[in-house]
Amino acid sequence: MGIGIHHVNVHASRTHVWEFIRDMNAWAPLVPGYKEHTIVSDVQSTWKFTLRVGVMSKKVHVKVLITEWKEPSEVKFILRGINQKFTGEGFFKADEVNSSITAMTGGLTIESTSSLAKILEFTFEKMVRELTMELTEAVGQAIERGKQ
Repeated sequence: MGIGIHHVNVHASRTHVWEFIRDMNAWAPLVPGYKEHTIVSDVQSTWKFTLRVGVMSKKVHVKVLITEWKEPSEVKFILRGINQKFTGEGFFKADEVNSSITAMTGGLTIESTSSLAKILEFTFEKMVRELTMELTEAVGQAIERGKQ
């Protein structure tokens, strides 16, 4: 199992952060290795991206289901691999530091049932931590660029 949690201070109000994270179209393209995504409903989408694990790369097709929208501070979701054997969950949380700075946390937990993930357990855990950090940083930067 891989677990990643990453915190960034975003130079934007919590309202700006919420406006961004509540829209899957805004942050899906920021997933490292992003190829495409399709919105199925207000709470369901499918995403395709390529993950690099060591020297290998894997095409990943995942179903994302939003389980909770807690305006103005949190979105939670679950993941299910369509072409790979894994499940997971994640979140974005926004805590107001002051009117112009928001502490944003991104979290991701992924459990793979594939034999490859079991063999490469350490690499898999590192990949989830890095994916969480890269996505959280990218979302924070996109929010800051968008408010200018």
